[in-house]
Amino acid sequence: MKMFKSSQSVLVLVITVMFFYACSKDSDNPVDPVVSAEAKLTLNGSGFTNKAATLSNGISAYSVSDTVTAIQFWGKVDNDSLYFSIIFKGNQAGTFNWNDENGTIIYRTTSTGVFSYIGITQGSTTVSSYGAVGAKVEGTISGKLIEATSGSELNISGSFSGVRIPDVN
Repeated sequence: MKMFKSSQSVLVLVITVMFFYACSKDSDNPVDPVVSAEAKLTLNGSGFTNKAATLSNGISAYSVSDTVTAIQFWGKVDNDSLYFSIIFKGNQAGTFNWNDENGTIIYRTTSTGVFSYIGITQGSTTVSSYGAVGAKVEGTISGKLIEATSGSELNISGSFSGVRIPDVN
């Protein structure tokens, strides 16, 4: 859990870098590669029943100092905003069982509040392709997340594809 918590601080840094990267405009490159990067998930539990969700703007970055990769997606599901992050040790393809170093987080903003779902015990992330900077990090994910306050369960499964930005320190 200690490594995963320190990875959360890395995640905040990575998300901030990703936000500025995604929002920047480069007149030399009119095509936005982030547009085709997305996570297609099925959500069950915590108010969802086999809910298909497509989150866009997928960006991936490797933290050199923490030796972890973070991938971030965001979007709307009905009236809720979802921020979906995958964290795993290293910068290569493989299967990563969720534990203190690998897992996922979903932040859900609703009309009644903000909810944090953490997956670090029951699930796995399979990275099928780990591309170079500008290419994609792709794979599948499946497991159970637990809401931090209520303990309610959210089961997810699906695929992801995020554009890799330059490494962060």
